[in-house]
Amino acid sequence: MEPKEIAEKFLEMHENSKDKEIIPFITNLFDDDETVLKNLINTQIQIKELGGGWPPVGKQITTMEEILVYSKIAIEYALQKDAKLVAGMLNHNIASFCFPNMDDGVDETLIESGYIAAVSDLELRKEIGDKVPMLWAKWLVGVSEYIKGDVSTSIKTLEETSKIALEEPQNESLAVWADMMKTKFQLKSEEISKEDASAEIARIESVLTKLEDDYGLGTLKQIKEL
Repeated sequence: MEPKEIAEKFLEMHENSKDKEIIPFITNLFDDDETVLKNLINTQIQIKELGGGWPPVGKQITTMEEILVYSKIAIEYALQKDAKLVAGMLNHNIASFCFPNMDDGVDETLIESGYIAAVSDLELRKEIGDKVPMLWAKWLVGVSEYIKGDVSTSIKTLEETSKIALEEPQNESLAVWADMMKTKFQLKSEEISKEDASAEIARIESVLTKLEDDYGLGTLKQIKEL
């Protein structure tokens, strides 16, 4: 059975108040834990696809209620199996799906769920110890903190993310994305003026151009229009 079919089956279960039957259903489909855990993530993604596509989608995903219910069950199962990486990925996806356009067009009812998921992902990534995924998780926490309304903590988190990303082994892409969101949040909260931000925006644009990061350049273009 394909992940999309499993997702459709879960939506049917949810409609009939049989959410907890999804884990026995998935485990009965596959012979080994690794395949089950892989399909936990794939099913989560397909529930999201059925609700509006891959972020940035331009609109709020319509199956968020179902995603949150499914993900809670899936994360509990992953942690029972000591699959911290899978649990982290499931949490990361929740936060990304709650905030499909980052800090733009946020559904206020999803702020707390997205923030908690981002923090949970970061804690798991710290335990795993893989630097780059851990820093992307930290970046997402920084974005989530801003969305939650804690501007100063958000900026501090993004500054820390950029600093660590430039330590060996360096990850320039991570650093520039942290710098870019920090600049955006400073502008939106009027901590700095557009004139004061101009040199930093030009530097960020230069790095993104060098990295051939078209999505980043598109995001920066929106920041320039603030």
